[in-house]
This record gives sequence, C-alpha cells and structure tokens, in this order.
Amino acid sequence: MAVQTTYPTGAKPTAGALTDAAIHARVGILERCRQRRAERKCRVLVRWLRRTANRAHDTDPIRRRREVPLHYRAAAVRIDLLEIAALLERASTPNPACVATLHKLLTNGCASPLYNVNIDVSELRATLDRVRAGLLTPA
Repeated sequence: MAVQTTYPTGAKPTAGALTDAAIHARVGILERCRQRRAERKCRVLVRWLRRTANRAHDTDPIRRRREVPLHYRAAAVRIDLLEIAALLERASTPNPACVATLHKLLTNGCASPLYNVNIDVSELRATLDRVRAGLLTPA
C-alpha cells in the first residue's frame, strides 16, 4: 500500500531566487540590528545628559564630589543640556557626528570642556551650540 502525502507540492523556487531572498532577509536583519543599536545609544545619551543636568545643583558635597567633577560648569549649561536631550530624544535619525560629539563630551574627561578646568567655558557653550544646530537640521 502506498503512502499518500498530505502536503501540497507547489512550484519550488529556483536556486538564484532563493539566494536573492536570503540575501535581502539578511540585509534587513542587519539593518534592523544597527537601527536598534543606534536608538539604544541615543536613549543612553539622553539619560546621561539629563542626569548630568539634574545633578548639577546637588547641594550634598559628598554626592557632588562623586557625580560631576565640575558641577558649576554643568550648572552653567543645564538648560542647554536638557534642550539637547529633548532634541535627541525626538530626532528620528540624529546626525552621527552630533551623537559622537556628545559621547566625547560626556566620556572624555581630559579633553572634554565639561570636565577640564583648563578649557574655557565658552568652548563648552560652542560645542553645545554646534550639537544643537546639527540636531535641528534635517539629515
């Protein structure tokens, strides 16, 4: 007695079409992964900017000593930091150069105008103005 298959047999795709579909699927997966990674990086920067701005006016000297080394600089540009955080949060595709500048501003203690006493505060304001202008212009 012969066994009958219950699944319909349709036309099978050619090897070339299968390869093209697989390539497009992989490209889509990689692009979505890059997009999620960029979105996560922006969310982290937004939280970091807000935390720096909100802790600039902390009156406890022990907490202030550990949080922002130059709290008076962060206090001087607190409104700018919060505005840039809001712009970055609303931007669907922020300028990568602006994101990199913000990351350097918040992480690089020696060369950052936010943390280095030897760099004038006007340099910090100029950096923040440059970032704000880059986030306001559409990519």
